[in-house]
Amino acid sequence: MTPTSAPTPTSLFGQRLAAVEERLRWLYLRYESGAPLDQPEHPDGYDDQDGPETDDDGHGSPDGPRAAPATPRWPDVEQLAELDGRGDRLARLACEFGLTERETDILLTCLLPEINPVCGTAFRFLSGQTSSRPTVAVALSTHGITVPEAIAAGLLRPGSSLFDAGLLAYEDPAEAFPDRLLHVPGRLVDFLAGRIGGPEAGGAAWLRRLPPHPEAAQGADPNRLAALHEALATDPGRTRYLRQGIRGEALPAAREALAARGLVPLLLDPDAFAAAGADTTPALLAERTALEARLLGAAVLMPVPPPGTAGPERVELLRGVAARLDAAPPPLLLYGAQPWSAYEWDAPLPDESDLRSTAARHPRDGLGAAASAAVERVHRGFALRAVTPAMPEVQAAARLRSAAELGALARHIEPAVGWQDLVLSAAVRRRLDMLVARVRHREKVFRHWGMRRGGGRGQGTAALFVGESGTGKTMAAEALAHELGLDLYVVSLPSIVSKYIGETEKNLERVFSAAETLDAVVLFDEADSMFAKRGEVKGSNDRHANMQSGYLLQRLEVFNGLAILTTNLRSNIDPAFTRRFDEVVHFESPGPDVRARLWRSLLGETAPDDLPVDVLAQSYDLAGGSIRACVESAAFEAAAADRQMTAEDLLAGIETEYTKLGRLFGRVG
Repeated sequence: MTPTSAPTPTSLFGQRLAAVEERLRWLYLRYESGAPLDQPEHPDGYDDQDGPETDDDGHGSPDGPRAAPATPRWPDVEQLAELDGRGDRLARLACEFGLTERETDILLTCLLPEINPVCGTAFRFLSGQTSSRPTVAVALSTHGITVPEAIAAGLLRPGSSLFDAGLLAYEDPAEAFPDRLLHVPGRLVDFLAGRIGGPEAGGAAWLRRLPPHPEAAQGADPNRLAALHEALATDPGRTRYLRQGIRGEALPAAREALAARGLVPLLLDPDAFAAAGADTTPALLAERTALEARLLGAAVLMPVPPPGTAGPERVELLRGVAARLDAAPPPLLLYGAQPWSAYEWDAPLPDESDLRSTAARHPRDGLGAAASAAVERVHRGFALRAVTPAMPEVQAAARLRSAAELGALARHIEPAVGWQDLVLSAAVRRRLDMLVARVRHREKVFRHWGMRRGGGRGQGTAALFVGESGTGKTMAAEALAHELGLDLYVVSLPSIVSKYIGETEKNLERVFSAAETLDAVVLFDEADSMFAKRGEVKGSNDRHANMQSGYLLQRLEVFNGLAILTTNLRSNIDPAFTRRFDEVVHFESPGPDVRARLWRSLLGETAPDDLPVDVLAQSYDLAGGSIRACVESAAFEAAAADRQMTAEDLLAGIETEYTKLGRLFGRVG
């Protein structure tokens, strides 16, 4: 064997590696001369610091090597700490993992074939196996330790420091203990060689080291940030959950607090992590993550996906890894935009810190699940580039994701109808004006005047529109949205009700969360499908229905926007529910005067000169939606004939509408 040159001869790593290689050379020559492998001349090579008798070149006497070569003196605890402070990687390893001198040398023995192929050849010769890695027996014999002594001392056994930390592993754990092959993770070679970390240096591809940021934490509550600093100083090993808002306070605050403790912020990328988890287990992923964090002196930052935004497999993977990291030495900081209780994770149970400023904790600034996932992704990407994103960019990402989420459950309407297009009674118009006032002046009433609702209620408005089909309920909602400058989303309640327990509630939560982020008006159509009068609970279906309606009422109370529910028949709605609405607006079937106004409004300049509008309004009892359908039928009739609309066209349209309604039609005049 020809000794390899040490990576850095002056470093502790270089010195110990050279000594370990020399011990392997001694064992090789001794075994080649016929000495048994399992009977070292010195039971413990660490007891003889004088070394064997040697010739001038240090290769032993002419009769062959008789004892293990001398080993450099191992630093004491203070010296190791000093070397660690100066950046010595092996000293860092020994201090962090609490390795003894023997454990360190055995670890370096297993590292030899990764550095010098000649050492791999020696291991094959000594073990009689085809692998270049050492067996337990060979690794022990290199340092004059017998297998019984190792078992008694717990060396190279599961549960020892080397194995618990993931620094060593068996390739074939089913083999007899002396014949088990040992290997070290490739990351350890790069670390001891001085490479910082990351996938390009053999590190975990899902872990990203946050670069230093020129700015301090922005937007976080100063008192809560100070409390985080104190908590990390008092109990650095405790798992913590950092709640953030749209400003993404978690990463800047964590980076600042960790820097004060001399800890590196190591960010777990959940997307890359899920890809890596396809072929391994949470235990192995957690082990690799913990190893990387301990090597770098880091804390692990893990974003928690909001409920409903990640598949069950990914959630289970992250949950399993978090539970294992919670018990591991590196600090674990989880973060997200929801209260910790919303995630329904059994473990870990972290200390929760809400880092949002007082203003950001206002209900109207809350983020829905879909929006918070998009916002986290934006802040994560910018943090890795040491840049602070502009708020318009973050808000655009939140709105875009919320719009996609809401669009999957509701019909989007860009309001094009204004007050001037409505033909309503004065009483209905007054109630609609009050709804506008409730939305526009909620800040003044609830915040500035201090008229808080209490009981955890939000600052939104809930209204019930009651009236037969075609009386203008949806059109009034569109006009409201137009007046407020908001988008309108129409949700058919029967379409989101599920027979599976919990699914209806999840769909409703997605609707409300997205609507809050978009600050949109939400119209729930056919409310009587969920709010029907309750009778005696006779089975699980009745209990399920009551739970769904109860959840909708609860969510309406904490909603911070304008929610409108419609029903054709108020008599179908349980009176206990109607008391929960801020406004109940009755859309009556229009009388002759209102019908005349509707005819004139809808016809506009296309009305025939000889059309007796007042006669039509008096003779035909039609709701506004039906009058619109009559006008459209007449318009298409005239367009098909390439002429102006006539009174006959309108009468034909009325007849068609009466037929659709199942009513008898009689001509007037």
